[in-house]
Amino acid sequence: MNQAKRLLSALTLCALALVGHHTTGLAQSAEYEVRSDVVYGRGLVSLSSEPTTRDLLLDAYVPVQDANDANPAPAIIFAFGGAFHRGEKGDFQFNEDGASDSSMADYCLALVRRGFACFSIEYRLMPEDPAPPAAMDESILMSKRLLESPIVTGRVEFVRQKMSLPPLDDQSREQLWNATFAAVEDMESALNFVRENSLRFNVDPDRIALGGFSAGAITAINLAYGRQADVRAVVALSGTSWGYDLNKTLAEDAPPLLLFAGQWDLPGIRQGSAGIASLFKSRGAPLSQSWVPGFGHFYPMEAPSLSDQFDQASVIDRLTRFLNEEFQTRPD
Repeated sequence: MNQAKRLLSALTLCALALVGHHTTGLAQSAEYEVRSDVVYGRGLVSLSSEPTTRDLLLDAYVPVQDANDANPAPAIIFAFGGAFHRGEKGDFQFNEDGASDSSMADYCLALVRRGFACFSIEYRLMPEDPAPPAAMDESILMSKRLLESPIVTGRVEFVRQKMSLPPLDDQSREQLWNATFAAVEDMESALNFVRENSLRFNVDPDRIALGGFSAGAITAINLAYGRQADVRAVVALSGTSWGYDLNKTLAEDAPPLLLFAGQWDLPGIRQGSAGIASLFKSRGAPLSQSWVPGFGHFYPMEAPSLSDQFDQASVIDRLTRFLNEEFQTRPD
């Protein structure tokens, strides 16, 4: 019995040593600076009352360039979640169902320490009554009538209740529809801003990815696969398809997608993720899937995740590996 215990302890120590070595390889050291509240554009709000424009802000987490390294950094643009009603670009966490997620600041700090530039953006939310883009091709959008389905709007109604807002009516459904596409327009503005200011931030304009959590992930999916933005990859943390009809817009040469979902995630997220996976596979578009066991819609970036290949890695390590592969970079 003692010999068996000693053998088990030795195996456990070996496993921990291997895990520690692997994590160290991914978390390479990098100096960085954070530039908060950078104006990346302007957006129209208060559409149905007194229309006005406001600044749109982002926080830039930028690696400090080594004197001997002139290579610009790859970058990812991240958007927070909150059912298009709430959320923040900084150190803000949701606490629900006994779990807390990691904030956009958490993700960006982890990524910039690994050598990526990370831009956490704000975008116009539904309570602001934002204006949609001036021109949208309705033939490639989902049906607005879906907003009348409790299956589609259940999470939104839950969030509105928590915010002491009345249930959706015809006017607020229209505002939710507008907010969905205003968010896409804002993320596209941020993408253009980062590209136009690539020298200012020392980022590679040809190596930019999009990402986000929940509504932010939906926004990244919409921009990359609905509006077919020119980006290298997309990371969706519990996102789904809503807004653009990907059946009509997904191209075979679409950028690779890394799709996460919690084991007990929202029904709409799990069903939508299955639909996205089926569509991507039918079009031959590159897709990586991963689920987070033991968690619902909210999970920290250190939580273990499992893929369809049965390998295990924390959410942040899997995300990092994915970006390294798609940016064709490797950790030290």
